[in-house]
Amino acid sequence: MWNRSKKDDEASSRPATPAPSPSDYGREAIPTSSYAARQSDFSGTRAVATIGKSLIIKGLIRGQEDLVIDGRLEGDVDLPENRLTVGVTGHVQGAVRAREIVVLGSIQGNLEASERVEIKKNAKVIGDLKAQRPVIEDEAYFKGNVETIRIDKPAPKPAAPPIVVEPQASLLPDNKPENRKG
Repeated sequence: MWNRSKKDDEASSRPATPAPSPSDYGREAIPTSSYAARQSDFSGTRAVATIGKSLIIKGLIRGQEDLVIDGRLEGDVDLPENRLTVGVTGHVQGAVRAREIVVLGSIQGNLEASERVEIKKNAKVIGDLKAQRPVIEDEAYFKGNVETIRIDKPAPKPAAPPIVVEPQASLLPDNKPENRKG
């Protein structure tokens, strides 16, 4: 007690923890919750909003993040720069406009996507579809018209035609009698 240094006292007051073994460094941490953690808006991943199975919403949904609908929506959806996923238990009754639309449940209304619409197996869509890349899987129910959007890339400017210099006849010596001096 009298001959101890302060370092010895600090070391004895802390519990000893074993050093991690090299095999522990390769392991991933297992989350303690079964719910997915929402990613920060500052990270590189996109934020996803969810409408749960027991929710019923009436009205317009407009936003700037991806959306998953597992409940019921009676109204339009406007997500021009994001992805809409209608889950297996999801039902939408209204027009949908998004960058990308994935349907696993049912939609009754027109779909418009700037990039892609996927109607998966066992999904049901009644309405017109307008997309750059429409995909309808086998065993999906679809009733409506399909319009494929073509986004034309600007055509490259045609190259200027090569300049061909042709010799002019007046500059060449010629054997015509009127051109001879003599």
